[in-house]
Amino acid sequence: FIEAIIPRPLFHFAHNSRSEKRYADSVVKLLSNLVPKTGQVIFQFNYIDDLPIIKLIKESYDYPCISIVHFAQWQQIFEGNKAKLTNLNLDNPKNNIEFTLSQEREMYRQSDHIISVTRYMKDFLVNEYGISSEKITVIKNGLTQINNNQVSEKETTEIRRRFGFGEHEIILLFSGRIDACKGINYLMEAFEQACIKNNSLRLVMLGQGSIQDCQKRIQSCFGKVTYTGFLPRETVTEFYKIADIGIVPSVYDHCPYSVLEMMANRIPLIMSRINGLDELLSDDECLFINPIISDEGDIAFNVEEMSELILSLASNKDLRARLAENSYGTFKRRFTSASMGEEMRNLFYSLLKQRKPEVKYETSQGR
Repeated sequence: FIEAIIPRPLFHFAHNSRSEKRYADSVVKLLSNLVPKTGQVIFQFNYIDDLPIIKLIKESYDYPCISIVHFAQWQQIFEGNKAKLTNLNLDNPKNNIEFTLSQEREMYRQSDHIISVTRYMKDFLVNEYGISSEKITVIKNGLTQINNNQVSEKETTEIRRRFGFGEHEIILLFSGRIDACKGINYLMEAFEQACIKNNSLRLVMLGQGSIQDCQKRIQSCFGKVTYTGFLPRETVTEFYKIADIGIVPSVYDHCPYSVLEMMANRIPLIMSRINGLDELLSDDECLFINPIISDEGDIAFNVEEMSELILSLASNKDLRARLAENSYGTFKRRFTSASMGEEMRNLFYSLLKQRKPEVKYETSQGR
């Protein structure tokens, strides 16, 4: 294969500006020297910023264009509050929010096919953006199977000693971007409450982000919280080997690789019962934190409930082992890279055999 590194634009272009069009022109001209006019080719796009490019690609080539739904703009803008979508006019946008969402909708309309990593985002695209359900395929993320079956007690003890953790401490692991959307504010308060009842708890925040926001949420137990920052993959793997509990208290999410990594490493999980995460595991495979949704649609969590879940799992080794084994079995059945690759391959070949259909769209609820 040929890898072409295309620089990001150095300018901040305004909506529909000539600079945006010039950048898209340059990208397509570069591709014209690499991609033949005939053959088996699929163009894959990942971000709404690619919309000007996809439009020009479709003018220049007759190959299928697919888009991957990694995240949703409305979730980031409204912090997961779907109620705030009401009364938006995406057909005639008047502000930045409406324009951004209209661009996202147009990106998916221009695409010949869409891959969503969750069922709920497929439903969103159908119900809110008027995309045909036949044009959307749900393919979950997949991970290369990990063989940590032979991790010995001696090895975990050595890693704990080297990292500064006691042999009998219970390590609660958060892995991912340290951001309010990941529920870290609730996590910090819940952990502080849990430490009052169980002095053996340690919290590891594995990742980068708003550490200062975390610190503002606690008044004690500072010495029980570890912020790792960015780590090489080998060190991350060692943390997975010694973690007793994984926690994913996201306010909104999709199909995060951090969850799959913990499942693959047999780490029992506490997760928020939100759209996306609730498609990954069942009540027999993890402990769920129930969201509190206000009349206005805002999402919050009960800190005491989260604290009690941490304490119950920390004190019950048999429950940890059972949840870990059940979730590991689900990982092997549904979330390996082999199964993901096979589904992607089948979809790609089916798209190459089809002619691009003429698709009509319907707006929903005035959007």
